[in-house]
Amino acid sequence: MTVENMPVSYDFHGDEPFTTPFRDIKPEDIHVYLDLDTKVGKNTCGQKCTHCWFVNYEKVYDKSFAMEEGPLILAGLRSHGYHVYPRYVDSFAYGGEFMRIYGPANNREFRQEDDHKPTETMEKGDAWTSGRPLLGDDYLELLDLARESGYGTISITYHGVIDEDLRVVDDGSYPIKGVFSGADTEKVLRRIDEYNERHRAGLLSDAEPSDAFRVNIGVTIGRHNHGRESLERYARYFNGLGVDTVRFNSFSDHGGRHPGLQLSREETEQAYRDFKWLHENVELNFQLGVSEDFGTFGIRVMGFPGHVGWCRAGRQLFAVIPARETVLSESGGVRREKIGDIVGCVNTFEPHLGILVRTVSDGGRSTGYDLEFDHEGIEEFTARRLSGVYRDGCFARELSEELELVSRVPRRRRLPLVETTS
Repeated sequence: MTVENMPVSYDFHGDEPFTTPFRDIKPEDIHVYLDLDTKVGKNTCGQKCTHCWFVNYEKVYDKSFAMEEGPLILAGLRSHGYHVYPRYVDSFAYGGEFMRIYGPANNREFRQEDDHKPTETMEKGDAWTSGRPLLGDDYLELLDLARESGYGTISITYHGVIDEDLRVVDDGSYPIKGVFSGADTEKVLRRIDEYNERHRAGLLSDAEPSDAFRVNIGVTIGRHNHGRESLERYARYFNGLGVDTVRFNSFSDHGGRHPGLQLSREETEQAYRDFKWLHENVELNFQLGVSEDFGTFGIRVMGFPGHVGWCRAGRQLFAVIPARETVLSESGGVRREKIGDIVGCVNTFEPHLGILVRTVSDGGRSTGYDLEFDHEGIEEFTARRLSGVYRDGCFARELSEELELVSRVPRRRRLPLVETTS
């Protein structure tokens, strides 16, 4: 008998047909990930995961826009109508400095059902974290800051395998290195739950019970933890932890260090069947979510709207990354400067599809920001997708193989290959 669970959530970044000319797509229908800071490590996420895209791609490694200029760029792009998502490695980075500056940001659009209804995550800010910052002694101050800044959800990336007794395997065997462990995530979840209990008990005079944090969990699925039995274990495990959303994403081998972990096409198709089975047969105390990075092979079984899985990156979704500043032109008291690059895939940062421009005028007293898209490049890239050069709705792996992105990982950051088995 089919159980009644909340609708499965999916990523949403527009649904304009690929045949629509890019110049006919309005800024209001374009989503921009503004990568304000890509620095990993002690002061940000506290980790250095071997598969992290910010570690493995030189063009975004250890980059940032000036802290004081970031809000100006954000406001400038939003003034043109773009939906802009300020992005940094961890929402709690630098002791919560980004929260103080940017307020309740969301990291992407999560929707559900045929009418693209926003999920509950979208009602307030969504703080994205490895979990490490909330394991520090100042975690209460950070949670207070998140609440006061307007955040309603804390999203934590989960790395761990669950055994048959529904306990996280914590023996050092987890194949992706440098990650925040599942056992430590349990500690953070207990801290958040205790914090929420203070709200429910009315112990904070300036807070309402509704200010208690929702918790979203993101689980990376690869050949180390895929399969119906494994997914069911995750479901029952997180049922017991009282989280609000569990969103599964597909492992991508940024850096080429774990070639044995990526799902094959057949395994991806099976994963969709397993997600469908899980949703229909296991009572879930949380909302199940499926990332668009699983692509389109086998997605029909989910019953999503037809556009879901066909990533809009390079048409309605772009990332803007910091770049070396260069003067483009200067005349009549107006100076145009390139300060960033526009790229398609927000995880591989390819292909290059335009630039972020700062315009300075009136003797330096007036500054504006805008995106200058490479319209020809966008149409060429779209044509390659329509013609079947890229067959999957998530083209990241095909593009990575075509451009040999793994070979571009700087030698000084390459690690030995990690042997993995299915």
